[in-house]
Amino acid sequence: MDSSIPDVVMSIAEKNRLHRRSWRNWFLLVGVLILTTFGLITAIPPLLSERLVNPWPWVKTDMVLLIGLSLTVLVFICYMTQQQRHVMQLHHRLEDIQAQSALQLRQNAERFFALTSMSRIMGTETDLQKIFNAITKICAETFQSDRASLMLCDEENQCLMVKSACGRSSEDILYIRRKIGEGIAGWVAKNRKPILLNSPMDHDLYPDLVFTDPDIVSAMVTPIIVRDELVGVINVSSHYSSAIKYESDDLRALQILADYAGVCIRHTEHVNWIKKIAPKLKASDLLGNTTGEHLQREKS
Repeated sequence: MDSSIPDVVMSIAEKNRLHRRSWRNWFLLVGVLILTTFGLITAIPPLLSERLVNPWPWVKTDMVLLIGLSLTVLVFICYMTQQQRHVMQLHHRLEDIQAQSALQLRQNAERFFALTSMSRIMGTETDLQKIFNAITKICAETFQSDRASLMLCDEENQCLMVKSACGRSSEDILYIRRKIGEGIAGWVAKNRKPILLNSPMDHDLYPDLVFTDPDIVSAMVTPIIVRDELVGVINVSSHYSSAIKYESDDLRALQILADYAGVCIRHTEHVNWIKKIAPKLKASDLLGNTTGEHLQREKS
């Protein structure tokens, strides 16, 4: 998907060449105007001084006109220079809009691909751990995060356990438990509300929440809820680097992925349950049929 971006936005080298060429043409035009005006000023007065009759009704009208011509050319150059700068500013703004559009297009394509990947996993995979790993990998790649993790809810012990993690120090947090209400993930699980942290000022929005990881630059945490039942929590975070900042659109996309993830998890659990119970049901059905045939033979 990244290879399609140069087709939408010009490369930096091409843009620099275009800017240099534009200013070079402009300086060439200004130079021609200045040389032409200077040539007229130096050539016309000697010719006029040799004339026997002054064609103008006032004295030194020739010099006044030449000075006026020089000032007019100077004003014209200043005005056109200002317009050139204004055109270049508009060009930069247009490039920024094109870059933002290309970035938004790429993000939408990545999110659509993530949703289709979730649907594919739902239809083909029955191993829950592989599904957990696929979900965290999809979230990490979609949002370019340093670390993504999935925590499942243990209602009996009222806690969350990390079932899968992807990215920075992912091995260190596997199978760690957090009580519901403890930390960011616990707060999200308790309140069933997503959290978006994009700057230190966002911490003030959650006065009852204790932040224990000062390295987090930007983070998103959203609950996984299926039919009003808390399944778990998805964490996506960026550490150290300020280049990645999550916005409200990213949080909405993560919520959609969390909904798909919850459906995928519950669907797989139901499939596995059916696989376990089907042999028992089949055996009981066969036993019932055998018993019925035996009773019919006894009656006859």
